[in-house]
Amino acid sequence: MSKSSLLALALVFPIVVLGIWTARIDYKIKKAPEITIRAEGYDPRNLISGHYLNLRLNWQETDCSQFSDNLCHPSRFKSIYNYYLPEYAAQELDRIILKEKLAIDLVFAYPKNKQPHLKRLLINGQKWKKWLKKRNKKAAE
Repeated sequence: MSKSSLLALALVFPIVVLGIWTARIDYKIKKAPEITIRAEGYDPRNLISGHYLNLRLNWQETDCSQFSDNLCHPSRFKSIYNYYLPEYAAQELDRIILKEKLAIDLVFAYPKNKQPHLKRLLINGQKWKKWLKKRNKKAAE
């Protein structure tokens, strides 16, 4: 085998392995059962938090019947999550959540014996983008 073939193989092999590993993780997350947990706004007064919505899990308002044994498992989750948002929405949603009483839910992929993975944010049962769009449309009318 020539030097150029070995060099090409040495460059391609890690990329292929990384791609397979990433696809495998993505597949597991997509196939894992989903758990929806109620959350509430949390303001840590962190000036460098960026475009994140800081949310604390609210186990008192979470439906524990979603879990296979009908018991909530807070020990498998962090108590506070940062949900990344685009710049245009982060500050607006943070302000709205801290002022208004909304039903905020975090949807997690919940694979067996693995760390839960945060998938999406729901506000009043809708994906946050759809909810914010409707709210801004009503405000404009």
